[in-house]
Amino acid sequence: MDRIKEAADLIVDINKYRRQQIQDYQLIRSACTYFDRIKNEQITQADLRFLRCVANIIGVPHFYDVLSKFGKELELEEHDLSTISSLISEATLHTSDSNKVHRYQKIILDRFQPSKLNRFFLSASTSFGKTHIVFEIIKKLAYKNVVLIFPTIALLSENLEKVIDDPNFEYFKNNYAIHTLSEVESFGERNLFIFTPERFLSFIDKNEHLIDFDFAFIDEVYKIDNDYLIDDEVRENERDVAYRLAVFYTLKPSVNVLLAGPYIDFSDASAKNYNASFDNFLSDNNIELLDFNNYEIVNKSFTDIRGAKTAVADEDLNFKFASNNKTARLVDIVRAINGIGENTIVYCSARSATESYAKTLINSNIFSDHNYQPYVDFVTHIKKYFGDDWVVYRALLNGIGIHHGLVPKYIQKEIINLFNNDRLKVLISTTTITEGVNTSAKNLVVLHNKKGDKDLKKFDAKNIAGRAGRFLYHYSGRVLVLQNKFMDAINAVPDAIKHKNYDFDSPKDEIDIYYTSDVYLKPEHRATIASIAQRQTERAIPDEVFNMYKVISRSDKIAIYDRVAALTANQFLSIRMLISKLNYEMDIDSDGFQVVIDVLFPIIKNQKLIFLIERKDKNNRYSILTHFVHFYLDGGFIGSMNFKLRTKGKTKDEAIKETAEFVYNTLKYQVVKYLGVFNIMYKLYQSKQQQVEIDQITGIDRLLTKLEYNALSENGRIASDYGVPSNVVEYYENLEQGSRIRASFDNYENSVFDKIERIVKKDNR
Repeated sequence: MDRIKEAADLIVDINKYRRQQIQDYQLIRSACTYFDRIKNEQITQADLRFLRCVANIIGVPHFYDVLSKFGKELELEEHDLSTISSLISEATLHTSDSNKVHRYQKIILDRFQPSKLNRFFLSASTSFGKTHIVFEIIKKLAYKNVVLIFPTIALLSENLEKVIDDPNFEYFKNNYAIHTLSEVESFGERNLFIFTPERFLSFIDKNEHLIDFDFAFIDEVYKIDNDYLIDDEVRENERDVAYRLAVFYTLKPSVNVLLAGPYIDFSDASAKNYNASFDNFLSDNNIELLDFNNYEIVNKSFTDIRGAKTAVADEDLNFKFASNNKTARLVDIVRAINGIGENTIVYCSARSATESYAKTLINSNIFSDHNYQPYVDFVTHIKKYFGDDWVVYRALLNGIGIHHGLVPKYIQKEIINLFNNDRLKVLISTTTITEGVNTSAKNLVVLHNKKGDKDLKKFDAKNIAGRAGRFLYHYSGRVLVLQNKFMDAINAVPDAIKHKNYDFDSPKDEIDIYYTSDVYLKPEHRATIASIAQRQTERAIPDEVFNMYKVISRSDKIAIYDRVAALTANQFLSIRMLISKLNYEMDIDSDGFQVVIDVLFPIIKNQKLIFLIERKDKNNRYSILTHFVHFYLDGGFIGSMNFKLRTKGKTKDEAIKETAEFVYNTLKYQVVKYLGVFNIMYKLYQSKQQQVEIDQITGIDRLLTKLEYNALSENGRIASDYGVPSNVVEYYENLEQGSRIRASFDNYENSVFDKIERIVKKDNR
């Protein structure tokens, strides 16, 4: 590094910025580059004064602090006018003795003012620190009732842990009752709710009129637009419906709101294909747009490696390739990055690819001397329950993490923790890396330009690239594109986000029309609403029943009510037997459960669930779904996996993936929502027959809770959300046998128990 030239180039850019020849975000990029290059150099007192001054000019004092991560002594022996000025400027960014924001977060914080309606939509880079500013807003305005909505249970539990355990968030632990479950037994004087969209809707079903929110934050709001969903699942994706409904129910007239997402593109009113729907959404709800997409607080460099035999990422990293083969080149890249002591995320389009490339890296012997002793308890635990022939286990022994949607959730979580703490050198992932987890990787290797079978959009590609580098860990991140058209997606013309409920011409299903203003509805939509209202009146279905399970249409709910009403006396008897067995044994009566799913079958739209119901066992008596649910209730994830190993002749990898697919994608979402609609319509019908209140009717509520949370007790559900082995959940579910269960814990389960016990106890203070 030519320090004099690098410093001179930065000073030139500072002067350009002061003359308004470049933008502030362009200066940030220059500063990122300089800090990144000097971090490994010997730093003098003069350097420190200059670096502190630069951090002050760009408004990110954290840049100076991060130097200590690289073993730099940051104490200035003497101060001149420039450093005194820097310290004074930095003081304006402090929100407490231990917390501070950068200048661009401060702009947003300052926009929130008391005694006015504050509503903003923030689009910013992945390195901007959107969630951090949310907690500062809550403190500043001292809101009484707050709801934070995150896309995944993993982020829900991460923020719960932060609030409970991090001293920097002690204000929230001391001033709010913290809620993460949709069933709330009692409210505090001040309440902080941390939900996913689906759990928020479930909470609204039960408590809409019991509490008024002062402030709502919804993360990753791009999911209101189905075209923006980055999920690589090849299945019906209904998250856009849940997100639109969550937004709808937060936008009550007096609620302050911050909606946020990364790299969202907006329509250009002068373009031929201009779509006004998102502009309509913002305008109709008095929401102001804050566009910070260009503010990369951690810089990104892109190296597009095609057929060249050599490639230079920067002065620290270059490659020489002996082959044009993609797999061989990946090995060369990972070896080179490992050689300079850095970690790597490898992006793949599909789950099968993550495991295939993991096997390649295992066989390459790059990490043959890897020491897994720091997490030996974890790998021993995996071997005990999942076997030593599972590819995830073999990868962990070699310092490689595999991350996709069919790895059990608590194992995913631990893999991310190990990677972020430098215990693992490589993390191979699908698009799951872009939502629900925070990673600290300097390098991202991109192997594909697809998500599943779908081409990446510009938004997808930028979101994936955003995983390279992390604020407060790095100054810049490298994106290494290996023999694919990923850069075409990065440089593509963006697709603007849309909101179908604010577009007259957008196709709308029945659910949408009930959450769409009249001005955006067509005559046939109004006719549908009138027809359903008449059918509702004829059956005397209360609005509060219709409004539950909002992602199921009203027509489908009416159909279920009619099918329940048409059941025979013997079928009702079977259902009562099912309810009795659930309440006493937490297992299903096969005859009763078969009646329930037969009632539901005509409205089910998910193809995998249809298959599980249509396909019968060898006696052609029960749907295989009935057996799958029984084995899950009897033995959890491990019991379901072992069932497939014993009876289906599956390999360990196949059995785990198929079990995870069923449990996480079918059972906990699809099955639960359909069973929920049956339950409420069954209870409504029975309440009319018995002429009692609906709450006095016993239904399959315990089954719904068990399937959704894998637990019934409040502490068990909190533990399950957090992501723990099943034995730890079982401890909280059976406290009377707690000593026996605790004695069976292995070393890893004991360490997890110690963490979750702190959270459970503090959450229930």
